[in-house]
Amino acid sequence: MIIYGINPVSEALQSETNRPDHIWIVKGKSSPRLQEILRLAQHHQVPIRFESTQVIAKKTQTRDHQEVAAEISRIGYTDFHDLVETQPSLLLLVDGVEDPRNLGALLRTAEATGVGGILIPDRRTCSITPTVVKSSAGGAIHLRICRIGNVVQALEELKKRGYWVVGLDMQGETSVDEIDIDDLTVVVVGGEHQGLRKLVRKHCDSIVSLPMKGRVSSLNLSVAAGVLLYEIVRKQTGR
Repeated sequence: MIIYGINPVSEALQSETNRPDHIWIVKGKSSPRLQEILRLAQHHQVPIRFESTQVIAKKTQTRDHQEVAAEISRIGYTDFHDLVETQPSLLLLVDGVEDPRNLGALLRTAEATGVGGILIPDRRTCSITPTVVKSSAGGAIHLRICRIGNVVQALEELKKRGYWVVGLDMQGETSVDEIDIDDLTVVVVGGEHQGLRKLVRKHCDSIVSLPMKGRVSSLNLSVAAGVLLYEIVRKQTGR
């Protein structure tokens, strides 16, 4: 996989599992952040090549490469049962998010809030792509991400293992400040267009909404998820 951008390449160089095989930097370009990438690459003995901006644009299929790109092995997915066996206190299930930039923003928020694992269905949700990695500011590289076949079956298994399932939906009957939080919690977010699917809603222990005080009727998906995730973390750590 070819990733690009200052933050994704920097994060990959600091990763134990997704370190780059090669790095390309635009010839003649220098900035403090590029110098830090060079330092990290030399420290970890990652080969560096200097190329024209046209060559890097061709490799990345974008002009938004920020003058640096890297090749990493495709980000490996974690086995669902292996993840659950470690009992992370907070999981995020993303069902139906099709825009890679939205998924990347969600993963950036999840990494920032310390989410212990991400569950992504094989269908109806985009996979981890270079655009997702770029939009996550490299956060996707540090997360344990699982592909799951059936969302309902996954939720049923999580419930058997003691997880409390919280769905996020603007039509939810519970306000974010009223939610009961368990030591083991999984947050479920739906897609950009349809939100939580009906069958998925039925398998949530509570459906949470955010209070909207202004004229805008909804929030960006990653912003809404961030509000809920931070509230859960606050309640879990405040016990």
